[in-house]
Amino acid sequence: MRLIENLILCLVSAILFCSCAARYRTINPSAINYPEIESNSNFTYKYNVLKEAGNKKLAKKENKYGVRIVAIKFTNTTGQTLTYGHNYKIFSGTNEAFLFDPRTANKAIRQTVPTYLLYLLLTPMRLNVGDDSKSYPIGLVIGPAITAGNVAVASTANKRFREELINNDVKGREIKSGETFYGLIAIRDNAFMPLNLKLIK
Repeated sequence: MRLIENLILCLVSAILFCSCAARYRTINPSAINYPEIESNSNFTYKYNVLKEAGNKKLAKKENKYGVRIVAIKFTNTTGQTLTYGHNYKIFSGTNEAFLFDPRTANKAIRQTVPTYLLYLLLTPMRLNVGDDSKSYPIGLVIGPAITAGNVAVASTANKRFREELINNDVKGREIKSGETFYGLIAIRDNAFMPLNLKLIK
């Protein structure tokens, strides 16, 4: 009976520990259903895209650090090529939105890989079997295995998140007249302020 209890305990622990690191699910801004835009605007956006894509761990960090990942869509009907900061900007409410560099945003709201090294503390775990108290050092396998699994998953997820932010970054991207741009911006925001795009000279 004790053997069965120990095995069940180990199995449950392993399942719980392995579920800690989360895979990254891409946002894909071009596939999002955006809110309808006003008749006099070619710009629309959507908050909560990390959560809606299934990245709940990262969405919680958005709230904690006041960094919002926002999907944006706009069609350039100006007759000129647009470049962010040169001839247009994005505003949050009445103020210019502070756009984080993709790598900075990724560092702020990524999974913290070193914390998964704590699972190495399971290494001393032993399984006692039978009345004669035979002991097996199962922690030598479970501890490193769970650690390696979580570190690998978290590292890959962070890399994929960073790459999606970089590949969809609005800064430095030339938007030709007639082109529709889909992107991701990381802004400093705690209140889900309304966003708008303004042309500048």
